[in-house]
Amino acid sequence: MKRIIRKYGPPIFHCINDFGQGSLAALIPFFIANFGLNYYQSASIIFCNTIVASVAQPILGYVADRWRVPWFIPVGFSITLVSISSIALATSYEMILALSLIAGLGAALFHPEAALLVNRMQSNELGNAMGRFAVGGSAGFAMGPLLAGGVYVFGAQFLWVFTAIALIGVLLYVYAFTGSAATDVVGESKSSAKSTNTGANDWVSFGKLFFVIASRSILFSVLSIFIPILYITVINGEASASSLALTMYFAMGAVLTYMGGALSDKLGFLKTVRLGNLIFLPSVLVFIFVPNIWGFFGAMIPMAFGVFSQYGPITVLGQKYLAKNAGFASGITLGLGITLGGLVAPYVGHLADIYGVQTALMTLIPVGLMGLLMSFWLKEPK
Repeated sequence: MKRIIRKYGPPIFHCINDFGQGSLAALIPFFIANFGLNYYQSASIIFCNTIVASVAQPILGYVADRWRVPWFIPVGFSITLVSISSIALATSYEMILALSLIAGLGAALFHPEAALLVNRMQSNELGNAMGRFAVGGSAGFAMGPLLAGGVYVFGAQFLWVFTAIALIGVLLYVYAFTGSAATDVVGESKSSAKSTNTGANDWVSFGKLFFVIASRSILFSVLSIFIPILYITVINGEASASSLALTMYFAMGAVLTYMGGALSDKLGFLKTVRLGNLIFLPSVLVFIFVPNIWGFFGAMIPMAFGVFSQYGPITVLGQKYLAKNAGFASGITLGLGITLGGLVAPYVGHLADIYGVQTALMTLIPVGLMGLLMSFWLKEPK
């Protein structure tokens, strides 16, 4: 039993952590209805969640390169989920912002060390291995909104279910990843206390990759926030069903993330990233400019492929370009790859307040073009 949990531990814990991350976007209509927020204020909740993670994750990734810090994994996802649960106690907008920020700190602790755990497994098919890990996160993002949607039925107290999930995750981690045999699964000696990353760093290529990371992150974050808002304001759907629309999007993402990882082992990592952007651009145009239920859900599948298929390949590219600092690279690709877009989200929200949701979402087109063009400026790592 322990061996099975160890084998699938990284994607399981990634799923648990991203339960919390994915739930925030689904709670935006709840915050708007109960606290009278505008789009800018709503997007600022995501901003607070991501600003601390954006700053902390590269630093914590560097720490993970220097020292083994496996306890970052359970502590990280516990902080994330308990913070989301504590929103049930929030009595003001400022309190929600503070709890969102603390949840971001938990995610910052979790991601670099968890990604290094995948890297240490030394899989022959690293794209597949990272794909499975990324699928765990996508599954968490899919199920988080579904769980968070319970607040529309049972009230804010329902959010304490996230703390129960965190407790289950901690028990699984303690059972499977503590003890003398826990390091065997990742191919490390029992006396190993520090990271043993070897190889050369290609900082120039990683600098170019950063623009691809930023592009995907903005696409991911903005869509996560505005899919439920677009469903309510343009499609005229019910607020209680908006979280289901987001869950459907993330559920597609879980499948497509795995497909992207498997595809990258066959096509190559960069070709998969380029294909994702090429498919995203026409599909997001349909999503924005066909304001009915068929355009909304019809464009969602190719649009989700464009966003999620890049996740695993970008992570592997980062670790290959920075072979000596895979933890730092993971902090950027996995960490900023999710959080960086949240820094842009309030400005898109401000545009939505002034010009409407559809006009604001047009900003995704030049962002997707930037990711596509920069991907053609890169070469596959050796």
